[in-house]
Amino acid sequence: MIPPNRPGDNPVSLTPGHRADLAKSGLTDATIIAAGLHSILDSSRVRELLGDYLSRTTANKMGACLAFPYLDAAGEPMTFANGDGTQHPFVRLKPSAPRTDKKNKDRKIKYESPAAGPCRAYLPPWTRAALADPTVALLITEGEKKALCADQHGLPCVGLGGVWAWQKKRDRDADGKGTGPRELIPDLDGVAWPGRKVFITFDSDLTDKLDVQWAEYHLADVLRQCGADVRVVRLPAEPDGSKNGLDDYLVLHGPDELRKLVAAAVAPARPTGGDDRPKIIIGTDQYRVNAEAIAALAAGANVYQRGNMLVRAVRTETDPDPNAVVRRPPGSPVVRPLPPPLLRELFTRCARWVQLRGKPEKQEEVPAHPPEWCVSAVHVRERWPGIRHLEAVVDHPVILRDGTILGANGYDPRSQLLVSVPAGLRITVPDRPTPADLAAAVAAIDDVIQNFPFEKPEHRAAWFAGLLTPLAWFAFDGPAPLLLIDGNTRGCGKGLLADVIALIVTGRRFPVMSYTADKEELRKKITSLAMEGERLVLLDNLAGAVGNDVLDMALTADRWKDRVLGVNKVFDGPLNVAWYATGNNVQLHADTSRRCSHCRIETQHERPELRDDVKYKDLRAHVREYRGPLLSAALTILRGWFAAGTPRHNLAPWGSFEGWSGVVREAVVFAGLPDPGETRLALQTTADRDAMTMSAMIDAMERMDPDRKGLTAAGIIDAVRKPSDRPPEWFEDLKSAVEELCGKLDGRVLGYRFRAFARRNFGGRMIDRAPGVSSNNSARWIVKSVGGPARAGSSPVSPASPAPAPTGDAGDTGDDPAQPGNAKGAKPTRRRFKNDDREHDQRGAK
Repeated sequence: MIPPNRPGDNPVSLTPGHRADLAKSGLTDATIIAAGLHSILDSSRVRELLGDYLSRTTANKMGACLAFPYLDAAGEPMTFANGDGTQHPFVRLKPSAPRTDKKNKDRKIKYESPAAGPCRAYLPPWTRAALADPTVALLITEGEKKALCADQHGLPCVGLGGVWAWQKKRDRDADGKGTGPRELIPDLDGVAWPGRKVFITFDSDLTDKLDVQWAEYHLADVLRQCGADVRVVRLPAEPDGSKNGLDDYLVLHGPDELRKLVAAAVAPARPTGGDDRPKIIIGTDQYRVNAEAIAALAAGANVYQRGNMLVRAVRTETDPDPNAVVRRPPGSPVVRPLPPPLLRELFTRCARWVQLRGKPEKQEEVPAHPPEWCVSAVHVRERWPGIRHLEAVVDHPVILRDGTILGANGYDPRSQLLVSVPAGLRITVPDRPTPADLAAAVAAIDDVIQNFPFEKPEHRAAWFAGLLTPLAWFAFDGPAPLLLIDGNTRGCGKGLLADVIALIVTGRRFPVMSYTADKEELRKKITSLAMEGERLVLLDNLAGAVGNDVLDMALTADRWKDRVLGVNKVFDGPLNVAWYATGNNVQLHADTSRRCSHCRIETQHERPELRDDVKYKDLRAHVREYRGPLLSAALTILRGWFAAGTPRHNLAPWGSFEGWSGVVREAVVFAGLPDPGETRLALQTTADRDAMTMSAMIDAMERMDPDRKGLTAAGIIDAVRKPSDRPPEWFEDLKSAVEELCGKLDGRVLGYRFRAFARRNFGGRMIDRAPGVSSNNSARWIVKSVGGPARAGSSPVSPASPAPAPTGDAGDTGDDPAQPGNAKGAKPTRRRFKNDDREHDQRGAK
């Protein structure tokens, strides 16, 4: 990479002419030094900075050049990749003797930009800190000197290299006109716009230049779509007719007069001439009108299609909605459906709508509103040709399937991701990380979690996997397991440990969703998450038994299909949620426990929240301050694994999460950490509420029925409901197990639970139906050993022994393989009885 300054580039070395030029703009020595402005006399250095597109003769003729180095929001030099792939500093030059434009002989090129570089935004020294704070008003003007002058007077201001230099390069049609939506360049896209007051301040001769008027209007329109409150400042010309730029006006009239103009700023108005929007003539051929409306929308609006719906990407307001499904921090990116009223408004932005009036031989075009039938027809379609597909919105770099890191702001057509990395976030990741780089990355992250009492090293590895999961989400297929962070007591740091992940990845605390056992309510919440493109969700402070089929389905799905609440429409789109949860000694249902990665912390302190023997007293503030290096470290781990050729470590399979295991889990082990999958078995043993309850039930049944004659569910309930005067020692265990399984003493419910757990291994034992039926045709249940020698008095499981038909499936992996299905051609018949658990399946030939 070519450094921004060479030994001969003294930042305070200026020719007399350049110093006079800067003084004319009112710039002080302090501003000049802070901005690094300097003169370049060497023509070869001029050619080097501009990408060698000038001949030596032309460069010599331009004379000394005034250099404006471009720095990003973190104060680091901006760079661009030249044609040979090398990184060059982005520096704009103002020649003493400007060359003539080859396409317009009457125009002099006052400023030279690097040939291969994209448009960049000029960020003056004292403006950079304001970019992340939407409460600070921001001026936007054309030119570096003008922006520096405003910045010097305490008015944060961004400079543009030209009035159109705020937008990304657009495709051209056959007529050479730009097509596609107008989008901010990455430097501007990372600014926190929602709720910010923005004042566009172009030169006073704007009223005489239609092209500048349109540039101002479109810039204001895009910023308003980003959530900014945009006004335009009208600088007056001087009494002698000479024009004023922002720096001219400040020098002649001072900052107080400018503030008066800012206070009187007006909303931008559409220019009256030169409208480049396509014209749509409203007619009875509705298909044509609708097709032209979609084409105009695709060419001129920043909208997307996702989950068979038209959507837009916005950021949450400063004051969050108290009724929202997820409590999101302000500024979080979110995907919103595009309702018909906003679609109609966008139609007017993207096209000129006219109707033909008068007789056929003398018709005239009359401006019109988009017809309701067109808005409705376009809105209900499930496919919109030309409109970009949106997979997700991310506000942090991500690693893609080929191991490349996507961090440039804007829409990426390969991954269909919309990237919006905040200004000032600087990421440094080696292209081919060495073992030393990986060790340093792990150590950097370890530094912020060193005071958390992980029960085992595997639990720390599981936390690392939870950190890497959202960064690697688009590098693998399928979902990721929920990271459960639980502890042995309150105040041990579960929420803080979870927040460290969110703060590193997004720079904000976790969006929080409350868990509910109500399946319908939970389904609605998950549908909202999928529609809004939520990326990280925390189920905070779980209590009681957690897990049901709706949550299980969400944890093993990367797409979601459900009816949209309140409208006659079905959402069918991606579910890109990385799930996290916290709680104390969390109890999970069986199918949920196997869908979790476990991070356990245990403390011996009676009041752990009062600990003062920690390295960082305010850990959240520390992580926010060093988010860039910490995020770089996490990405280095992933990049190192990809650069090494994605090595494998013969890890045990993790059903339903093969894609995640093949990337994130492998990368964690590659970095020298234990296998995070080692926490699964312990979690399923200690947190699986059903397993513990059924083990207790089997113990009680063995003692209640030592001869293995079989017990009916109704008989077990009667034994619990009507105990003898001197209950046996197993009575209390049996009662507790029944109440835990059923919630109430009901033989029918207990029978359903037995059928659900039939032939499942619980510590080497299972319950199964006894051969034959009881006298009242109800099922009888016995305890068997699973393989190996049978317990005394128990019946071993024989592969050839008949088994009843399965009553359901075993989660997302299909029917329990231990339960043979119906023979081909056989059809089960079922008789129902009114007594408790008196349901008996009989098989017979069809």
